[in-house]
Amino acid sequence: MDTTPLLWLIGTAGSGKTTTAWALFSQLAQEGVLAAYVDADQVGMAYPAPSGDPDNERVKARGIGAVWAGFRAAGAQCLIVSGGVAAAETVADYAARTPGAALTLVELRVGAEERRERLIGRGGSEHLIEPAALHAARLERDPLTDRRVDTGGRSVQEVVALVRDRIGDWPGAPAGAWRPRGFDAPESAADGGVPMVWVCGPAGVGKSTVSFAVFMRLLASGAKASFIDLAQIGWCRPAAADDPGDHRLRARNLGALWRAHREAGAECLVVSGSGGGAATARGYLEAVPGCAPTVVRLDAPPEQLAERIRMRAEGIGVELPGDELRGLTGDGLERRIGAAHAEAALLEREGVGDIAVDTGGRTPDDIADEIAALIGPRPGAAPGGPTAR
Repeated sequence: MDTTPLLWLIGTAGSGKTTTAWALFSQLAQEGVLAAYVDADQVGMAYPAPSGDPDNERVKARGIGAVWAGFRAAGAQCLIVSGGVAAAETVADYAARTPGAALTLVELRVGAEERRERLIGRGGSEHLIEPAALHAARLERDPLTDRRVDTGGRSVQEVVALVRDRIGDWPGAPAGAWRPRGFDAPESAADGGVPMVWVCGPAGVGKSTVSFAVFMRLLASGAKASFIDLAQIGWCRPAAADDPGDHRLRARNLGALWRAHREAGAECLVVSGSGGGAATARGYLEAVPGCAPTVVRLDAPPEQLAERIRMRAEGIGVELPGDELRGLTGDGLERRIGAAHAEAALLEREGVGDIAVDTGGRTPDDIADEIAALIGPRPGAAPGGPTAR
């Protein structure tokens, strides 16, 4: 039987799931394993959640299933998932949507006081303290796996070493030579004209922050909205030589994930991420043929773009899995700044985007208000901007 090892790190908020999963993913890739990674929260953003599923577990399960096929088509030898679940029924739902997966669960644990300190240290996560305590109590009462790792007082690398000790020779040697199987386009949503706004731009310009603020405005308007960050649906390393920037993989996963969110009731779509030049941007739009897109390109003066990248490198701003700007210094940082300037010039030269928004000297909320006004706040309304080129 054709199976692919799938390791799921579960646990409460603050237990270290995402940090540990990313570190293990990076370690395996450095060892030459063709590994993929996804955060369940990042593929489950179709809200508001239904009353019977307040943690949106069913949508997250749909999301994992949507990208699963794309990663396997890219030749991934294993997939690492991070995300908190509390019930065996939820695990069974995820497993049913990943056919061919050989699932291994590992629970990460941390004491109540350290968990609280971690959540407070995250900034804006204090509201998770009480739900995390309830989640921990449920996992203690009804454990989902006997593979457990205590992350308290340990470094990330120490935790990774303990996880690898618990799972043994995982993912093991691949059965035969793995080769990319090609990206068959997933079946698209049957309807047309669904409002979509894609916020693109060079690295460091503020795409994720602004686009998420747009998403929140749509939710506040009463819409059932989907949010997809392109950077979070294409982590497969080592990178494929025939897919620079992982654009084909990300486009394939964008189409599949949007269909999953649409089936969950999403009425509009917000996308964040760089699409490269005009040709690759068209590939992303072709992956969601049922949408009526408005593409917004964020620009910034060169000196402000450089300053924002330096701030990201210092750890200022929202932390997302795989942020390759964090921790950069010296020549590496300057090369990234140069690459961002070159990307900004390419996007402008090739005319990517229907609308260009200058972000210089403006707050993310101010920019999000402008974009929300362009696309219209009403659920199901057609975008206010012109048709994407």
